[in-house]
Amino acid sequence: MGDARAVTEAYLQIFRNVPAAGPGVCRICHTGAGGPSGLCVTCGVTTQGLYRHTEHVVPVSLCVRDGDGAQLHAIVTRRRDPPGSVRRVPFLAATVARFHRAHSACLTRLAGGPFTMVTTLPGTRLDRPIEVFGPMPRIVDMVGDLRGLHRPVLMAGSAQAAENLARRRSDERAFQVLGRVDGARVLLVDDLFVSGAHVQSAASALYLAGARAVVALVIARLVFPRAGGDTARLWERACAERFDFDRCCCAGAPTVDRATDFG
Repeated sequence: MGDARAVTEAYLQIFRNVPAAGPGVCRICHTGAGGPSGLCVTCGVTTQGLYRHTEHVVPVSLCVRDGDGAQLHAIVTRRRDPPGSVRRVPFLAATVARFHRAHSACLTRLAGGPFTMVTTLPGTRLDRPIEVFGPMPRIVDMVGDLRGLHRPVLMAGSAQAAENLARRRSDERAFQVLGRVDGARVLLVDDLFVSGAHVQSAASALYLAGARAVVALVIARLVFPRAGGDTARLWERACAERFDFDRCCCAGAPTVDRATDFG
């Protein structure tokens, strides 16, 4: 067993606070918005053509791919732990555990009631079978508050749909749901949110299989501040503030961060 607070406290500098939805902030991905709908251009695209998408995406942290602030992205995306570095799976499990414990009430409110299932997104690179079995199931199983509800119900779908995802186009055929999930309130946990095509395609597949609600909890939301505009301003503000696990992009007030076991 481990203490999630103790594991993550020494690395607070690699996290960035996620802004709440509002003017200039997309109500789904919580970064720059570009229209009266409250959605950024990318979320406007990735939510189209699906049976149903989720409005509720809750990132723990913003991240970038290079430059200052890229450490979290490096940990999330690496396949092997360099000697002497923080171990990827336990660290990400501690991150999920600490955030979930602090904000479980917010997540439950978004779902309209207690979650009855937790699941993760499988890899969709059918040409690389080993990537289909990524670290997320192990990460969720290390989180004491989540492991009892964990059911790996999603599997990769068609190759054509996987190609669409690679182009950042949503496709509900990209995932198959094992059995029915009628009436389930699902917490969908993933490590990295880029365009949202994977998350939204999985959410649509779950809704098609009978889910009542889908809320996505993602560890890192990748942003591109070099593009300028609202996203650059949000990133600059995020870098200027000290990260706090007590803050949540879907909560109006801070919550209490209690000691959390994982492992």
